[in-house]
Amino acid sequence: MTRRLGLDTFSLRHQGHDAFGFIDEAARLGLDVVQYSTRENLASHDPGYLDEVRAHAAAHAIDLEIGMGSIDKHAQSFAPQWGDAATQLADMLRAGARLGSPFVRCFLGAQVDRGGPVPFADHVGACAEAITAVAPLARDLGMTIAVENHGFGDFLAGELRAFVERVGPDVCAITLDTGNPTFAAEDPARVAEVVAPYVVTTHFRDTAVWPDPSGARGQWVVLGRGTVDLRAILATLDAHAPDIAINIETITGMAPRVIPFDDPGETGDAFRTLYPVRPEGDLDRFRALVARGGALGIGPLDQWTGFPGPETPPEIAAKMRLQQRIHLEGSVAYAQDVLGLGRKRRAA
Repeated sequence: MTRRLGLDTFSLRHQGHDAFGFIDEAARLGLDVVQYSTRENLASHDPGYLDEVRAHAAAHAIDLEIGMGSIDKHAQSFAPQWGDAATQLADMLRAGARLGSPFVRCFLGAQVDRGGPVPFADHVGACAEAITAVAPLARDLGMTIAVENHGFGDFLAGELRAFVERVGPDVCAITLDTGNPTFAAEDPARVAEVVAPYVVTTHFRDTAVWPDPSGARGQWVVLGRGTVDLRAILATLDAHAPDIAINIETITGMAPRVIPFDDPGETGDAFRTLYPVRPEGDLDRFRALVARGGALGIGPLDQWTGFPGPETPPEIAAKMRLQQRIHLEGSVAYAQDVLGLGRKRRAA
């Protein structure tokens, strides 16, 4: 059966859409799913409002998924204004159940949290504590908490799988993001192989990686313009998680980022300190990916870099917003026409 194809709302975060607008956008593109990736995508958790959002989605034959930010009280990105992590998760579980989402997507933090003053084990422990606190509610609602491999590599694949098995796969699952692993010097296709048994949703994206004296450079790009073996990832998911949605998350507008895994100096030492334990052959898989990018002549995406903000001249901001839309539409077209994803497009 053809997979559902969805939109992660972060792909259009500069377009000014509300919850209803994201549904309209997904319907226009012939998509099957909208994943609200942040709490802010919903104006309220009032039951009447959530029922209106769900009804609007149903009218367009759109399935809804719900997500939030960090559940790690130690992470730089944790947002305490919404309460402690368990309170936030409970709020989102109830909202998700009202919208018909089978899970709440969340994350630990970002790569930077691995090198801060708090030991990584304490970050992981904080996430486990939050999920354990809401586990009875999740079970009552028939939902899971889907932790993402996030932020340029907060979790390595094996670490995330071990986390799910530690907390319990009856309440804890995985959001597979195919764009973050490269910045931790992981091959996304290998990551999919490791975590696939516990994956319940995705952020599907492509990354260009190519050789650099320090090891590699990487940049998120439109689907099909990068180095990642997207077909291999889909084949792995077909074998282990055939019913989950493939949600496109296109994040462009960022300059290339150095991945200094082979740098012999202090920069490389600092990077390797973030990930002191790796499976045998892990870096060899990534080196092969980098070499593939070099052989294909892959390099930086020709694009506007930066994001529209208060200081951005209006004409430049307009070009950045247009670029965001064009890049997402390019990813959707590749997913539908080349990868054969999307039930609505297939039915048409």
